[in-house]
Amino acid sequence: MGNNIAAPRLLKLNPLDSHLAGVNNKFQKAQFSWVTENGKQERRIVATVGKFSVIWNFQQVKDGFHDCYRSQQGLKSCYCYKIVFRDDSIVESRFMHDKFAVTEFPEAPLVIATPMKVSSFSMSNRR
Repeated sequence: MGNNIAAPRLLKLNPLDSHLAGVNNKFQKAQFSWVTENGKQERRIVATVGKFSVIWNFQQVKDGFHDCYRSQQGLKSCYCYKIVFRDDSIVESRFMHDKFAVTEFPEAPLVIATPMKVSSFSMSNRR
């Protein structure tokens, strides 16, 4: 059984992004994208920190041979992420369910809420 357990990964910001996020900002409300009724696996992880929604590709995080991990020893940190910035502090970031995906995009959008506005961000048209 021990050989089947995945190695832990540390999700964190690179030093510059950590500085831009602020001293007292910590990850809040991290979650996976939806696991759909069709048995699709999680594709993304999102966490909120200050004015950022930070999004990781879950397959890259799980891949022990990904570029992020090549020169690291011990507990490996994944710095391969995308940041969605808003002008105000983000209250919540959640992936919509796949049934709400627009037909030309394979993934449902990320919904980002600030105290004054709710907006969406499509992961499908960003690389």
